[in-house]
Amino acid sequence: MSDWELCLHNYYRSTQNSRIERLWVEVGTQFVRRWRAFFSRLERLHGLDIEKTGHLWLLQGLFLDAINDDCKTFREEWNLHPIAGPSTNNKSPQDLQLISQVTLGIYRDDCEGVHPDTIERYHGTHGREQTGAGHPDDEDTNSGDQLVSQIEEDQEQNVRHTAVEVPGKKSPFVTQDDENLFFSTVEQIVVEGIIPEGYGLLPGEQDDEDAAMIEVLQFGRRGTKSIVVSLSDSVWEARATLWCQGLSALSLFKTERYF
Repeated sequence: MSDWELCLHNYYRSTQNSRIERLWVEVGTQFVRRWRAFFSRLERLHGLDIEKTGHLWLLQGLFLDAINDDCKTFREEWNLHPIAGPSTNNKSPQDLQLISQVTLGIYRDDCEGVHPDTIERYHGTHGREQTGAGHPDDEDTNSGDQLVSQIEEDQEQNVRHTAVEVPGKKSPFVTQDDENLFFSTVEQIVVEGIIPEGYGLLPGEQDDEDAAMIEVLQFGRRGTKSIVVSLSDSVWEARATLWCQGLSALSLFKTERYF
């Protein structure tokens, strides 16, 4: 590869990386940052203990659908924004996908989720490329298994850390009936508008600064940088109330059987 080809290649990769980095910035500013601030607030003021699997389970039970809705909304809005450049002509990702499907047909990616370097190295050496006459199904299956083993062995040298431990989120309830009873209890608390004591919601349980619904997030490699995130939207106050109502209901079931 000549010098100008190498420069062009590096420039292309850098611009692609810039677009990906910009996408992550938008993901953060549009919704992820506020969810992070919200969870930090729950931990700081409203009794969230991230070491308790029951608390993590409760977080998902109360807010996972809302998080997924935010992801879906962001995706839909992002796919409608115009992309500048000579190859896109300010068309949105949705427009480009539609044009591609009309002109080229619907593309089915057999390598979805696989790193491009891995595809370039291994694609065509096993699997689908060898199917057909003279390659029975069981042989194709064996080839696929061998390829997986080969990739795992070759990529092992690139793994420089142990697997990240994923926090447990197992339901604290033994039976589905117990879990249903818990959510029925939460629903009753919500309907009756009960605000539990001792969870940082009632007057006198917060100072003026906390009542302002502002959270400071630390970031950077050493946590030396910070950003102020406002949670003044009423939806966050309602979610904090729901969390405390759920946590207070969970305390009603607090026996060795559940924890």
